[in-house]
Amino acid sequence: LLLGACEAGFFPGIIFYLTLWFPAVYRARVISLFMLAIPISSIIGSPISGLLLGVSGWGLDGWQWLFILEGLPSVVVGIGVLIYLTDFPRQAGWLQQDEISWLEGVQAAEKRNKEEAEHLSLLQALTDPRILLCALVYFCLNAASYGVAFFLPTIIKGFGVSDSMTGLLAALPFVFGAIGMVVLGRHSDRTMERKGHVAVALLMATIGVGLSGLIASPVAVMALLCFAQIGISAVPPMFWPLPASFLTGASAAAGIAAINSLGNLSGFAGPSAMGYLKGLTGTFTAGLLLLAGCALLGAIVVVLLR
Repeated sequence: LLLGACEAGFFPGIIFYLTLWFPAVYRARVISLFMLAIPISSIIGSPISGLLLGVSGWGLDGWQWLFILEGLPSVVVGIGVLIYLTDFPRQAGWLQQDEISWLEGVQAAEKRNKEEAEHLSLLQALTDPRILLCALVYFCLNAASYGVAFFLPTIIKGFGVSDSMTGLLAALPFVFGAIGMVVLGRHSDRTMERKGHVAVALLMATIGVGLSGLIASPVAVMALLCFAQIGISAVPPMFWPLPASFLTGASAAAGIAAINSLGNLSGFAGPSAMGYLKGLTGTFTAGLLLLAGCALLGAIVVVLLR
């Protein structure tokens, strides 16, 4: 509960922070580079986590050492953020004055264009149907993402491999996810098209997750989960510029936070549904098909966004 409460503002805060620094034409690739930390942390963290489960001492079990040793870097980096991170371009001593002027001019022009087209108050932003639909898309994405990620080690363990091999194999889909995130994010920026890219990525997740529940071959299941992770990882960098395209200022911060908060409720719903259906049926098939259906619903909704 404390972890959730403390980290809740981090992601929407960073997404909003990036809108203060980067014009729209760069946003998907910049968000993809920021979010590249997620698959990289899984690539590095999964094998390390598998090894840390074997650590013991001072009356603590392996899972307790895992929590402690993997939590400490966040504390250190958090202190570094307070000291070094600059709020606005005009405060950056490492930028030349003409660079600051150019960046602030571009950002101001984008803000004027959005406000001339449509100006939303804070309350309007929180109740805007597009915000709620964006939250639904993000909910569907996270249901598939968390549902697969939480049970991925269990699925792989079912192949009959060791704990350390499970950690290594669990990292493999995130390698493909990292590549897909950067490649699709850059392509979305080049074409300045968002909805179609997000829909295609969600359809990749639908196909990969759904078919992995219907096939018995471990090699085929891993290949399909890698394919699905390309889509899952690629969605957020291309998705977050969507609400930023019609929100500004305080409404942008609140709207992004609302989408993130509502969407992350699936962090409970997805894994819970997977666990329930696994207990009910004895296999992961029904759960994976449900998660694939969530990704498909997200693809349909994002296409309908105005």
